[in-house]
Amino acid sequence: MKLQESYGKNVSITTNDGQILKGIVVDYTSSLDNNPDAASITIRIGKALIEVFENEIETIKELLS
Repeated sequence: MKLQESYGKNVSITTNDGQILKGIVVDYTSSLDNNPDAASITIRIGKALIEVFENEIETIKELLS
């Protein structure tokens, strides 16, 4: 799944260092808007918002409700 396709979806992200993050994608930022950083998504986990950069993501999967 591409980052921009994950917007608004419930996802499970596995990071390069083995962390598993599960939550709703509430924002997508392209690399052009995030210069000099890579593209990123922001996920809501409970009340916390966590930004994850594209180069930190090993896998991203949509979770079915």
